[in-house]
Amino acid sequence: MRRTILPLLAAACVAGASAQAPERTLSVDFYAFTADGAAVPDLIASDITVRVDGRARPVRSLRFIKQADAPAADPLAPADAPPEPFATNRGGQTGRAFIIVVDDESFRPGKERPIRSAVRAFLGALTPRDRVSLWTTPHGGIKVDLSPHHDRIAREMDLVSGQAPDRETAQDAACRTRNTLGAIEQMLTSLSGGEGPTTVLIFTASLFGPRTDSAMARGGPPGMCELRPEEFSRVGHAAAQARAHLYIIQPEDLQRLPTNAADTIAGTGFATAMNPLEGMEHLAAVTGAIRMSLTRLGDATLVGLAKSTSAYYSAVVDSAASDNEGPHGLDVKTSRAATQIRSRPFVFVARPGLVPRASTTNEMVRSGAYFTALPLRVSGFASLNDRSGNMRLVAAAEPAEPGVTLATASVGYFDSKGRMVGQTNLTAEQLAARPLLAAAVVPPGMYRVRVAATDSTGRSGAADTEVAAEMTPAGELKLSSLVLGLWRDNAFQPRLLFSAEPVVIAYLDVVGGGAGAKVAAFVEISKTENGDALSRTPLAFEPTSDPARFTASAAVPIGGLPPGDYVVRAMVGVDGKPMGRVTRVLRKVS
Repeated sequence: MRRTILPLLAAACVAGASAQAPERTLSVDFYAFTADGAAVPDLIASDITVRVDGRARPVRSLRFIKQADAPAADPLAPADAPPEPFATNRGGQTGRAFIIVVDDESFRPGKERPIRSAVRAFLGALTPRDRVSLWTTPHGGIKVDLSPHHDRIAREMDLVSGQAPDRETAQDAACRTRNTLGAIEQMLTSLSGGEGPTTVLIFTASLFGPRTDSAMARGGPPGMCELRPEEFSRVGHAAAQARAHLYIIQPEDLQRLPTNAADTIAGTGFATAMNPLEGMEHLAAVTGAIRMSLTRLGDATLVGLAKSTSAYYSAVVDSAASDNEGPHGLDVKTSRAATQIRSRPFVFVARPGLVPRASTTNEMVRSGAYFTALPLRVSGFASLNDRSGNMRLVAAAEPAEPGVTLATASVGYFDSKGRMVGQTNLTAEQLAARPLLAAAVVPPGMYRVRVAATDSTGRSGAADTEVAAEMTPAGELKLSSLVLGLWRDNAFQPRLLFSAEPVVIAYLDVVGGGAGAKVAAFVEISKTENGDALSRTPLAFEPTSDPARFTASAAVPIGGLPPGDYVVRAMVGVDGKPMGRVTRVLRKVS
């Protein structure tokens, strides 16, 4: 077993591209909700009118897509119920994507508390499946990549501070606004090509409108802080291509005073008084953003967004010969009483008369957008790679439907700042394995693993999971991730789902320990993270070529368990000291 298991953590993988057959339709997404923010679930095609470039388009179909349920307190649910055993992009199970952008140069140091409080309250209203990313702009970029671990967002938010100077000239304000617009455009571009909407929350105390920055008041060449209407329009077009819905949030107690005459630089062409809200109005006009303000009692201001974004509609409408590539005006209205519609002012057409083309796996793996036509399951685990401390990060993925033949697949590894640190592509032989396995060597840390694939029918899918690439301390020992699988063909094979098997194999690496150390090691299975054990099995150790490294495995009985989710716990300790624990959720299906 040892000789066959060890190569598992050295696996590597690869991908290519495919395109779906085009149709002469456009896909338009929008939100429909009541005055209190509750989603309206029963609209039909005849209830809505969709206009593209001012002309009504026949609505071929209308789908209501539920993204999240409001967190509910179930008194019968265990407090430490197991998390999902794997990530998936299957409809209704992906959750939502929220990106929080803080314009930290728009407010002074020490004025962050209203934003932090509002963000914490907002995070508390989300579901465990929702992914959130935190950015600062115009400088700083990603603080936290898209993550379901909302506590990380809250911790990083506590570190965000105002960067505004004591005095901001008109020219400085224009430069900051232009840089902020450019950063937002870049962020939206990274989301393009997806199948579902993303919600973007932009916190700013002021944005300024289009202004001339010329060395001569009349007719001179543009200066370094020229702020043109096109700067705003490009953000609107990027939002349409990314299918992003924007909210512009101004903390009222952070509002900057309008630039006064003393701040005006002679000969720039800037007005002597500038409206710090004008840029927000321009940005809202080109993106369809909703403007909001935080008040002194504004901790709950954003909580309603968790309710109003819980579901959306996707309408398929006829295309026209005039639908050339690029953004086109969009207007969605409903005849249903007491129903509000939220849509963007533009829809993006990728090619004349066609829906956006299918992305290649290399494009999908670099995108933060959803791709759900091909349902996938994705998980990951990690073990020490070498004595330098680097980790081997392994991705495991498979189609969520039986009988699927994969054509291409690619795996990307992203650190906590959203930087891609590695990518592997699967060979034809590796595409036939279940699950697919890919690996990268990375420094210790938290990583987002993204798997993108296409099948033989042209469907595309991508799913993400987070993996802690670190060893768990157990006294003088260190433990790798726990991996569950089966013993087949004289080899250990990891699995993401189990059914009628009498036992599963639990496997991990153990590093460290002195000669003669007394080690207690066993595996338990339970219904919850900390519940009573349903069974306990000793771990068997095998040496490796490294005298400080061992493999440990145990056969865990599951034949008598009903279908459901279970927590498998590996417990390892030395000489009566506190034990280390690593867990993995097992899903048994009928």
